[in-house]
Amino acid sequence: MHHPTNPPNGTRSGRPPEPLRLDLTVLVVVSPTEAIPVETCFRYDPTDPLAVRMDFPGPPDGVPPWVFSRDLLYTGLRAPSGDGDVRVWPPCRCHGTKTARILLRGRNGAAVLYVPAAEFHDWLEATFAVVPAGEEGAHLRWDDILERLLRRG
Repeated sequence: MHHPTNPPNGTRSGRPPEPLRLDLTVLVVVSPTEAIPVETCFRYDPTDPLAVRMDFPGPPDGVPPWVFSRDLLYTGLRAPSGDGDVRVWPPCRCHGTKTARILLRGRNGAAVLYVPAAEFHDWLEATFAVVPAGEEGAHLRWDDILERLLRRG
């Protein structure tokens, strides 16, 4: 087994950990009988340890990014999770599917995404290797958060 000289989160070097990225093709349901493949990019930034961002690469005026709770996504790979604008369901064992479903609701409608569950699960596990559950607060930049809050007032 290979052991790196520096941990993957960069704590020995004093630098913040690098963001993790997962490029995936997801299926977007467009009708009861049709889904189209769409390229997505999931990003996890350890300096914002509670969130996962999903971007749709393409023209700048394309689809805006979505930001999810990392815990909601992870829980949704095992059991139905979420309410409101985002819901996640695990692969359906009775139908033998290998995709998780993510429902996104916005002001102008809703979309269902089919995400390859095994690859997504492995990537989420990697985010917990960088910032373990329960240790997110130690990675938050509280000064930056406070500054943003004070600017809103």
